[in-house]
Amino acid sequence: MESSIERAAEHYRAGRLAEAVAECRAYLRTAPRTPDALNLLGAALFTAGEDGAAVEPLREAIRLQPGHAAALTNLAVVLQHREDWAAAERALRHLLALSPELGFAHSRLGSILKEKGDLDRAARHLRRTIRLAPPSAQDWLNLGLVTLLNGEFAEAEDAFRRTIAHTPDGAYAHAQLGEIRLRLGRLEAAAAAFARALRLDPTARGAGDGLARCRRYAAAMARAEPAETASAGRGGLVMRGAFNRHTGYGHFCRRLIQRLRRDGVPLQAIGIVGPESWAEENLDPPVPARAVVNCLIPLATERVPGLATVTFSMFEGTRIPPAWRRQSALSDLILVPTESSRLAWEAQGFPAERLRICPLGVDPEDAAQGGSVAAPTLVDPNGRLVSSYRHRFLNISDFIPRKNILGLLRVWLRSTAPSDDAVLILKLGKGGGDAAMRAELGALLRLAEDGAGRRLAEAAPVNLIDRAMSDAEMTGLYRAATHYWSMSHGEGWDLPMSKAGAMGLTLVAPRHSAYVDYLDDTTAHMIPATVGPALLPGGGGYYPPFHGLDWWIPDEDVASGILTSIIRGDGAPKSARARLLERFTWERSAARLLAILDEAGLRG
Repeated sequence: MESSIERAAEHYRAGRLAEAVAECRAYLRTAPRTPDALNLLGAALFTAGEDGAAVEPLREAIRLQPGHAAALTNLAVVLQHREDWAAAERALRHLLALSPELGFAHSRLGSILKEKGDLDRAARHLRRTIRLAPPSAQDWLNLGLVTLLNGEFAEAEDAFRRTIAHTPDGAYAHAQLGEIRLRLGRLEAAAAAFARALRLDPTARGAGDGLARCRRYAAAMARAEPAETASAGRGGLVMRGAFNRHTGYGHFCRRLIQRLRRDGVPLQAIGIVGPESWAEENLDPPVPARAVVNCLIPLATERVPGLATVTFSMFEGTRIPPAWRRQSALSDLILVPTESSRLAWEAQGFPAERLRICPLGVDPEDAAQGGSVAAPTLVDPNGRLVSSYRHRFLNISDFIPRKNILGLLRVWLRSTAPSDDAVLILKLGKGGGDAAMRAELGALLRLAEDGAGRRLAEAAPVNLIDRAMSDAEMTGLYRAATHYWSMSHGEGWDLPMSKAGAMGLTLVAPRHSAYVDYLDDTTAHMIPATVGPALLPGGGGYYPPFHGLDWWIPDEDVASGILTSIIRGDGAPKSARARLLERFTWERSAARLLAILDEAGLRG
């Protein structure tokens, strides 16, 4: 029998994987409780690309011999490859309990904890890797990437410098070093790192964009307006953001730029990556300015020497992550759109005197278009026109756990029946829903059915839209609905909700986060919510961007009662339109932004 295992090992080492698998299985038919054979079978299956089949023999080897280091190692590798982070972490912790000084196990555990969003512990394990053995370039690079994400910029810079010392020709490490230096406002050193990366590899990821930002920042510095020569209240602005992208941050940055330009404010816009420009008008030339307003999360904020750094951001939980707190420290001011975001920064210890609230606007120009943007012709899964339903509930969400699509579907299944004159229009993602997304949605729907104790066929229809839509088509989608409904766990603003309200839809919203800044019981159907841990649906641990944090959990019983009342005809229509159009315009938002900067002496 030993010779059979030896032959399997020889096949494996020679890359004859099918023969190795066959030899292991033949051996296990006569000796099924042999951990070494099970481990070799799992390794061969994984190497052959059958990672799903590799898991069980490796687990069986560990059940038979809990201290089997090779099987624990191989199982961790397989589970990490399958992105089963929790199970991979358990396997590595088991291995480290047996051998605490295994540097590669600390390295892998650090990488897994990074994926889970546990950045503090990830950094600790990666530091342990470096202390245990002479570190490789990859070890230093991994530490640099994690400490960058964690806002530990000085340590990240040191790690990238050490990566380069090991591999001077590594273009990626040079580019990352440039990124860190831009965060710290060291423009010349950043430009040198990006230029070096491009000399090593003209296609180096991020290096060309980084160098373009360096050039634009240098041009802005050259026009920076000294305090002694500034004209009060008449200075310009540099604004940086993702204005060319279909994101919430891109939308509000674009709207503010449009309003400020309309009001005659001198403005230079710099895109998030640097070289991009805005096709609508020329926003590239530098202007006299004293501040850069970054409409971005704190990690993406970069400092420009000679100009104040302002970050306009938001958060959707009860307190920001520790990494955001460290990253925010590089900003002279943090602007947020709502009181809940202000409290989230304060709860993590950020100084209250460096926080300001600047509400966003809604889009009344869309509401004023009348019937110029027609509702699309939608057909439900049963072939009935969506427009023929009396109650048409709309939800527009990125397909992420924070949007709580599981809770939305669970309430819909509990509250409706096929005979109801109601339909749910669910627009998920930014378009191009692929097979993986549909599979994930299918799994989520099964969880919802199990939680509600009812199948989809026993509820009113759900009309799923996952294709890309233009701005005009999106406006038409709002016109197709009578109600807009959210079960979100937290919002920094919720542009779709505010837009729906501005267009006259009846709103159903949780009573938490941004919603309470512009909605109340007189303007919307409000769902009570409690605070709880930000966990993934189905028991998968923390949602990585919110690791260790709390968000809000809407009351599904009350939400079900609200929906039932509306559908049965007892829920009177409510409108937030007048309030939103009066109090939350982009004109007001831009004026508030300028007032904050004037008060801080950052606009001349």
